[in-house]
Amino acid sequence: MQQIEFVQKGDKVTFSGALTLATINRSFEKSSYNLLNTGQLTLDLSNILKVDTACLAWLLAMMEQSVKKNCQLTIDNLPNDLIKLAKLSSVDLFLSKN
Repeated sequence: MQQIEFVQKGDKVTFSGALTLATINRSFEKSSYNLLNTGQLTLDLSNILKVDTACLAWLLAMMEQSVKKNCQLTIDNLPNDLIKLAKLSSVDLFLSKN
């Protein structure tokens, strides 16, 4: 089973591995939401190897949480497969605002 890892350096968090239903669990969600306790955060997805709709849902939830926590959120290096899923789901405009 693939796993997800993330490393935070300042206001940038680099994710690597798979962002899928198998890796995005309650613990991961809680940890990632806690990253939004800063005023500004950049999620770097350049090392993501696999995504599914769970990744898309998680990113949209992160965007929602960032508004609630007054955190400026930027998402860099969206994987092509994630962009395709966003277009199929008609939510690609939300992701392009970052």
